[in-house]
Amino acid sequence: MRKLVAQRTAGLPRVLEIGPGGAPFPGANEFVDWAVGPGLEGKRVHVLDVNQDPLPFDDKSIDFVYCRHTLEDIYDPVWLCREMSRVGKAGYIETPSPIAECTRGVDASKPPWRGYIHHRYIIWPENGELLILPKAPVIEHLEFTDESVTVNLLNQGPLHWNTYFFWEGDLKFRLLQHDRDFKLQSNYGELLIRAIQQSGASNLAIAGQLKSAGLAT
Repeated sequence: MRKLVAQRTAGLPRVLEIGPGGAPFPGANEFVDWAVGPGLEGKRVHVLDVNQDPLPFDDKSIDFVYCRHTLEDIYDPVWLCREMSRVGKAGYIETPSPIAECTRGVDASKPPWRGYIHHRYIIWPENGELLILPKAPVIEHLEFTDESVTVNLLNQGPLHWNTYFFWEGDLKFRLLQHDRDFKLQSNYGELLIRAIQQSGASNLAIAGQLKSAGLAT
């Protein structure tokens, strides 16, 4: 996916990466993180808390915002999504997919918890919108799908392990909340099944984009 993003950002004057960690995106020339970590020495880094601090840029002054494997970790992804939409003209968001987050043992944890045990949210695209669902502890106790379904998808290759979301203009997103959008005691499992299905369909569309761009999946 980095190759596809690199194609879309080639020649853009201002490319911002949020949460690069130790593996910054080569196409970015500005960075936002909580600290200047390995690989960021000598680069233009803005140190702040993306859960609460405004991004230090004027409205729509960033040509492209790259945010990979950050939203699922932080406690206020809504704030960050608003800020990315405010400063960016376009962007790309990547998170672990609902397929991975609903599968036991992907984090090599013992006992085998579902997904990555430190993640707070399950995120997927649906109808041009990024949906953000709190990863409730009850997920460990639900029998909502045949485990072999998600395992088989993950075994097909790297494509289904992540959510991939390109946006332009304004970032459309929605936080799904208990008792308004779902109920933990009744239809949370049904919502997870929907997330898995939508994630699979979206990833197949991404595969088509990669093929059209001449990039391997």
